[in-house]
Amino acid sequence: MKYQVKQVAEISGVSIRTLHHYDNIELLNPSALTDAGYRLYSDADLERL
Repeated sequence: MKYQVKQVAEISGVSIRTLHHYDNIELLNPSALTDAGYRLYSDADLERL
């Protein structure tokens, strides 16, 4: 299953800003991007978080 950043933030309790920061420093990269550039996270990404 794929989750948008807002969904990951709600599930994990981590802010959207923090998730973006983790992506910028390559601590947790999204597993995919949509054509519009939205980050998509997988179940494995959630486990890693």
